[in-house]
Amino acid sequence: MLQDKKIYFLDCDGTLALGDKPLPGAWEFLQTLKNKNKIFYILTNNSSKTPRQHLAKFNNLELGLKEENILVSSGAALEYFKQHNIKEIFWLANSEVSEFISSNNFIFTKINPQAGLLTYDNTLDYQKLNDFISLIRQGVPYYATHHDIVCPDPKGYLPDIGTFIKLIEMTTGLLPLKTFGKPSKDFIKPILNKHKLLFDDAVIVGDRLYTDMKLAEDSAMTSVLTLTGETKRKDYEQNKIKCDLVVNDLTELLSYL
Repeated sequence: MLQDKKIYFLDCDGTLALGDKPLPGAWEFLQTLKNKNKIFYILTNNSSKTPRQHLAKFNNLELGLKEENILVSSGAALEYFKQHNIKEIFWLANSEVSEFISSNNFIFTKINPQAGLLTYDNTLDYQKLNDFISLIRQGVPYYATHHDIVCPDPKGYLPDIGTFIKLIEMTTGLLPLKTFGKPSKDFIKPILNKHKLLFDDAVIVGDRLYTDMKLAEDSAMTSVLTLTGETKRKDYEQNKIKCDLVVNDLTELLSYL
């Protein structure tokens, strides 16, 4: 089933790594893909880090990964804004991500912004949130990089952007006009087009049902669920979302390549 696939999209947090440490089997799995000349991208919703920061945790694996191998939900959001000529934005983001957004020629402003962008801001404080909500109430279009509820961490699950979205909804009655990370197929369509591949050529490997595995729904993409992160076997058995393959970890998945 997997041997003939040409491109792999791999979730990061809970699948390849936990915090800044790669999970067991991550190096062997990525090395095997490389040895078999498979195309692969690390696909993460975690917009609290830039592509360069995500890449850093894999640098010691000596796999020759580049920033272009890391697809982050924030990057997809910025591409959307570029396509729609949105340049002046009020965003909620930590300092590193703010710098990343600015470096892509976007202007941060509180005065008549064209859009508001919510990222997974792990430095969020009440004033920043209140400023964002005030602009939404004034009619500024509101977007979010993704909608994950929790983020896996060695210390336990951390509140992710989904909890911020819920707070904003309870305060304003509004949800984001659009989110850009998984499970949106728009996240990976440009990559498939770039390599002239179809969904039937692709595999998504991840630990979440409502983002990673849902990405494959209603398509010919092959879905592989790893039980190293958010989803446990009982969760999977009780959920309507079903996958092509369920494995305990990436070490087990190696036997299918």
